[in-house]
Amino acid sequence: MSRLFFEWQYRKFQLLDAAWRVPAVVLLLLLGFAQPATAQDTKAPDASHIFFSAGCADCWPYTEDVLIPALQARGAARDPQIHDYTAAGGRKRLLEVADSVELPRSIADSLYAFIPTAEGTLVILGHVPPALIDAALTSPDRPSRLVLWQPEMHGEPSEYRLWAWTGEVQTFPIDTPFQEALAQAIVSVGPLPIGQANLAQLLPAVVITGLLDSVNPCAFAVILLLLAFLFTLRKARSQILKLGFVYIGMIFLVYFAIGLGLLGTVRLSDDPHFVARLGSWILIGLGAINLIEYYFPRFPIKLHMPAFAGTKAHALIGKATLPATIGAGILVGLCTFPCSGGIYVSVITLLNAKTTIAWGVSYLALYNVMFVLPLIGILLATGNRVTAKAWAGWERQHALEIRLWYGVSMVTLGAIMLLWIIR
Repeated sequence: MSRLFFEWQYRKFQLLDAAWRVPAVVLLLLLGFAQPATAQDTKAPDASHIFFSAGCADCWPYTEDVLIPALQARGAARDPQIHDYTAAGGRKRLLEVADSVELPRSIADSLYAFIPTAEGTLVILGHVPPALIDAALTSPDRPSRLVLWQPEMHGEPSEYRLWAWTGEVQTFPIDTPFQEALAQAIVSVGPLPIGQANLAQLLPAVVITGLLDSVNPCAFAVILLLLAFLFTLRKARSQILKLGFVYIGMIFLVYFAIGLGLLGTVRLSDDPHFVARLGSWILIGLGAINLIEYYFPRFPIKLHMPAFAGTKAHALIGKATLPATIGAGILVGLCTFPCSGGIYVSVITLLNAKTTIAWGVSYLALYNVMFVLPLIGILLATGNRVTAKAWAGWERQHALEIRLWYGVSMVTLGAIMLLWIIR
C-alpha cells in the first residue's frame, strides 16, 4: 500500500472524526437503557493487526516508517491489517482483538500492534524503538504472550514497559537490556494490572464519589420527611425500619438500573476517553449551576426534583403503606438523577474508559452501595420522633449550604478527573 494512500486515508479520518464525534456522543448520552456489550469471540488473532488513532499526529508516520519495517525485517507482519479505531466500528474491532488475548483494558495507548508469532502473541503499544522490537522478536526467552510498551509520544523515550500476563506491569529505563528486563517481567508477581482489578485507582474514586453523590438534597430530604411522618403516626420502630429499608432499596435498584443503562450506552462510543472527558465537563457544569444557585437564588436553572414529582412523593409517603413506599422510592430514585446525575455520569464514563464491562458493573454496584449508605445511617440513627423532626429541620435550614459544598465538590472532582485521571 502506498504512502500517498494512507496519508489520504489519515486526513479523511480526521475530517470525518471531527464531523461526527460531537453529535454522536450527545446522542449516546441521551439514549435510554442500552444493553451491555456482548461477549466477544476469544480466539487469538491469526493475522497482524495495527490500530492507530487519526487524532494522533505522530501515529501513522511512526507506523509506516518505523513499526512496519521493524516487524517485516524479522519476517513478522508481512501483510498487516491496519485500522483507524476512531472510525466507525474501529473501537469495537480493537476491543475484540484485545479481548481475544485477554489484554486488560487499562493497558492502553494511542497505537496498538497485535503480532501473532510461532510462540504466541506479541503486543506492541505506543512508539517502541525499533531496537526493542527487534530484541523482542528474536528473544529465545519470550513467553507465549508479551506486551512491549513505550508510552512516551514525543521526544526521546526515557522508559519502556513489559508485561507477561502475570503480576504488575514492569517499567524499565530505556537503556535496560531487553533480556534483563524480560527476566524480571516473567517472574513478576502481585495483583493483576489495573485493567483487571482497578483497585489502585478506581476503588478510592468509586467509594469517595459514591459517598459524595449521596449527599444530595433530593433523597436526603425525602427520607427525613418519611421518618418524621412515620414517627408522627406513632408507627412501631420495626415498621419504620421496614418501610425505610424498602424505600432505600428502591432508590438503590432504580439508580443502579440507570447506571447499567448509561454504562451500556457509553460503551457504544468509539472513543471512551473522549466520552469520559465530556462527562467530566458535564460534572463541572452542573457543579457550577449549584454554585450559581447559592449566590443567586433566583437563577432560573435549578437542579431540583421536579415539583410534580415532589408532590407525588409526598402524597405516597403520606399513605405510609408498603406499596406507597415502594412507589415513593422508585419515583425519588428516578428524579434524584437530575439532582446528582453529573457525578454519576462522570464515574460511569470513567469506568468505561478504564476497565472491563464485568469490573465496571461491579464498581457500579459498589458505587450505589456507597450512594445509599448515608441514608441507611440516617434511618438507623433516627431513634425517636423528636430526633427525626430535628434532622428534618436541620436539613431544611442548611439545604442551601449543602448545595454550595455539593457544587464545590462537583467542580473539584471534575477538574481532578480531567487533570489526573483521564489521560
